[in-house]
Amino acid sequence: MATSYLLTGSYSSEQEPGIKLWEFEDGTGEMIELVGVPGIERPSFIAVHPNGTSFVATSEVGNGELVSYWIHPVSRKIMEINRQSSNGDHPAHVTIDETGRWLLSVTYSGATVNVHPLHSDGAIGELAHSVKHEGSGPNRERQDAAHPHSVIQMPGKNLFLVSDLGTDTISTYKMDSSNGELTFQYKVQTEPGAGPRHLCFHPTKPLVYSLNEINSTLMVYRISQEGQLEFLQLLPLLPDSYKEPNTSAEVAVSSNGRFVYASNRGHDSIASFAIQDNGTLENLGLTGSGGEGPRHFAVIPGNNWMVVANENSHTLAALKMGHSGAPCTVEQIVQTTAPVCVKVIK
Repeated sequence: MATSYLLTGSYSSEQEPGIKLWEFEDGTGEMIELVGVPGIERPSFIAVHPNGTSFVATSEVGNGELVSYWIHPVSRKIMEINRQSSNGDHPAHVTIDETGRWLLSVTYSGATVNVHPLHSDGAIGELAHSVKHEGSGPNRERQDAAHPHSVIQMPGKNLFLVSDLGTDTISTYKMDSSNGELTFQYKVQTEPGAGPRHLCFHPTKPLVYSLNEINSTLMVYRISQEGQLEFLQLLPLLPDSYKEPNTSAEVAVSSNGRFVYASNRGHDSIASFAIQDNGTLENLGLTGSGGEGPRHFAVIPGNNWMVVANENSHTLAALKMGHSGAPCTVEQIVQTTAPVCVKVIK
């Protein structure tokens, strides 16, 4: 039976093993904890280096940090390499570019988009460049200021999309690969009060699927030759009959380019969609997330399993995919403190 390795981040204390390495058994969905790493507070998001030998985690606190680690899954070893300031409060997301030479991050409360060099040994260098977002949105509680929530590279291009929950915008930046400098290129405005959080790209087609946290919707964009986003479709992530509080969190596309998934916290579900030939989506329905507060999830290579980080129930749930492409049954559940990120080590 095939085995995969998973890394999870959490909203744990500095004394707890907030980062954990797991073995995932493809035949049964069993998750075995191999090693845990303490010494970092609230390691909420993880980016794995393209070579699979190191990763970076965000310490999502005020005056936060970016922390790099060396990893060797087979020998069950994780060792800290170094730390750098996140250049702002509450670093919420981090990305390593396709070359493995640059680390990009955003600070939710600091409203900064930052670039650090990554050295060949996995160490994070000094801050190379930073831009600061400004503005607000109509939701006074959630959109009092700019809140960049993610920075994600456009595949095959030196372009990065920043979803800003506070200003209802998705901004495109070009990075100079010689010095890490960011140059603003384009901006699209979502619906007022939508709160864009995360997005994902189709593996072969010029398509973007963008999740809005506050109003629980999903937007489909086509990418132009110049890298601009052209609106195609807006879909709800919840049934009209559901009136309780909900915030949507993560979105991902299957590696075969056939399905898109999104998580709902409150409704505690995974929404599934089939991708049509023109890139638009057909709703396949909702499946329980196997716990409470599904903040993040990962689709296991092969597209037979999904592992969901249910923050509020302190569980990881392994969901088996059905013939329709949607998760259909919860096969395994393991307890772990406030998991908020799941990454597959390639």
